[in-house]
Amino acid sequence: MIRKYFYYLLLVSVTAIMLSCSGNNAAEQIEVNLPVIDTDTETELTVWGWNVAAKALMETAKTFNEKYPKIKINVQEFGGPPQLYEKAGVVLSSGQGIPDIMQIESDFIQTYSETYPQRFLDLKTLVPTNFNSIVDPSKVPTSYDTEGKLTSIPWDSGPVVIYYREDLFKEAGIDPNTIETYDDLIAAGKDLQAKLPNVKLTGFSFTQDDGVWRTLMVQNNIYYLDTNGNITLSSPRAVESMQLVKRLIDEGLVLNTVNWDTGIRAHKNGEIAMSFNGGWWGGTMKDQMPEMAGKWKAMEIPAYTQGGVRASSLGGSTLTITATDPIKQAAAWAFIEHSLLNTDSQLLMYEKYGLFPSYLPAYEDERFLQPDPYFGNQNYNELLGKVTKNIPPALYNSDDYSDLRNVAVSAYEEIINNNSDIQETLDAAAQQANSITGRKIIK
Repeated sequence: MIRKYFYYLLLVSVTAIMLSCSGNNAAEQIEVNLPVIDTDTETELTVWGWNVAAKALMETAKTFNEKYPKIKINVQEFGGPPQLYEKAGVVLSSGQGIPDIMQIESDFIQTYSETYPQRFLDLKTLVPTNFNSIVDPSKVPTSYDTEGKLTSIPWDSGPVVIYYREDLFKEAGIDPNTIETYDDLIAAGKDLQAKLPNVKLTGFSFTQDDGVWRTLMVQNNIYYLDTNGNITLSSPRAVESMQLVKRLIDEGLVLNTVNWDTGIRAHKNGEIAMSFNGGWWGGTMKDQMPEMAGKWKAMEIPAYTQGGVRASSLGGSTLTITATDPIKQAAAWAFIEHSLLNTDSQLLMYEKYGLFPSYLPAYEDERFLQPDPYFGNQNYNELLGKVTKNIPPALYNSDDYSDLRNVAVSAYEEIINNNSDIQETLDAAAQQANSITGRKIIK
């Protein structure tokens, strides 16, 4: 979640414009034969990341230097994605001051890699041949650009689960194991609110962020665009997903949490009994509300229909190589491989900073499979790993993703807050997206 949402998307949009106006944007496939590095290799890498992710890379740099003691890793920590993207727009457009490694969110990687492909090293020949099967499957489509270039390595994932207050569910007489579909969830929510009138079933923002709609779309194997880059905002499955969001609200089961801070307060103060969130939320809970250990548990999200998919994705980021010097490129790849395609490093970052691994082999490690005391000794990590492997491959982004998301959020707000007709509003949104991007509309 991002607090200054529209500023954030505007910033990414402006960045994309800056990039598209700067130089030749043709997708140049530059073959680079990387030199071999060893313990005597001496160079210095600049890495851009934000918040706890930057701190996590400072940790993996220590173990990396045990093997490569003369490669200095300088991690520059930004306050969040907006701050990093603001500077990225300047350096990528000018070609001056570009870091060697850059963190970019999965949703926005193609905004950069498609509009300025020359800046990103193709990693396709560097990764293991089974790369597509050892990382979060929902991240694979966004790791490649439209020319087939592998421009990023998935870092952390956001497998969506329901975080629920076990004590409140018990007080209301609700067995979470009986909630298999959204019809079941809505019925349980009505029962809960009848017995606990001061508690709402769930909470999310009615403005500025369409995260719940995106969650339900991915579960429904649909997103803003299909894999051919066509607009699907008004398709039947996108409409069905929005209808479900609206139904939850119309049934009186949702607290408008407005923003990040009020959302955290709602969780802490017992104003809501559950929430839809990515796996990163577990780390936030442990950090922001340690006193609630043992009260929360997690479960799969319900299916649309009995026996249907119970997995989705929300959030996550990647690392890219933007270095141009061959020695730096080789060192950058060695550092990314050590940090992201390495079970020890991934589990270190997860344990200390709550960054849920996109690297699937980490899920088989004994350390990963230990019960989690915060979640009542539930096998929480095992649940997240199971969900990650079942996420539909719906995510497909593009250089104009930020424009599409602005259109989608406006439609979401219109439907949720003004009770506008869902089909008509999404039809209009699709037309607007078509006008902005020139992309074909698929219904």
